[in-house]
Amino acid sequence: MQKNNEQSQLHTLDSSPLLVSCQLKLDLHVLRYMAHKIRHRLLNSAVTIRLPSIKYIAEHRKRTHRMVIYQQQENLLKCGLLFVGFVSGVQPQVSLTIAQEIQRVDHLFMAELAHNAGLLSYSSLELNPGHWYNLVLLSDHPAKTYFKESTTHRYAAYDLAMHYYAWIRLHNGILPTGLQGNSMLLQSTKYYTFPAIGQKPVMSEQLYISQGGDKPGLSPVRHSRDPS
Repeated sequence: MQKNNEQSQLHTLDSSPLLVSCQLKLDLHVLRYMAHKIRHRLLNSAVTIRLPSIKYIAEHRKRTHRMVIYQQQENLLKCGLLFVGFVSGVQPQVSLTIAQEIQRVDHLFMAELAHNAGLLSYSSLELNPGHWYNLVLLSDHPAKTYFKESTTHRYAAYDLAMHYYAWIRLHNGILPTGLQGNSMLLQSTKYYTFPAIGQKPVMSEQLYISQGGDKPGLSPVRHSRDPS
């Protein structure tokens, strides 16, 4: 029922500004919480922690929060960090083969990301069964190009995604005061709806005009079939 509700919500995004606002508030709330947990871990970890460092944290309701730290503490705590929030819902009927391949590629990509000098951390939290939040913290814009150039990432995004996801919300923004202030300013959100398993997604993009704090103003939506 949870998955069906989330799919229905995404289909009504364009005609329901209130629903869009509620989804953004929930997403930012969860992503800020994840950023807060990263900061808490950094402040309670040894300075000489071996990198990359992977830790699994037990959250409420038996949720598991995976936090991967790639850079030294001073880099993560500086101001002006970039963030990418990848929020997704899994298709109700996913083959075991695809699910196993997604897990294999995920572990492979986590190891490859150690070569991205601008990547600071990568966190994953399953809020509800099949409803995932991923938070990526980066030091600069060139660090984002690594994802587009990675053959592993392109394989996951262009070959596997259409067989696994029902919908995706991809948020891009900045942490103006770093992890210290935990304020997130959204710059854009891309929405991907997968009509059926194996079909390419319908994409729409929302750009924001910052109004201060975590309350972005909205610009017109652009539609496309391009999944990039």
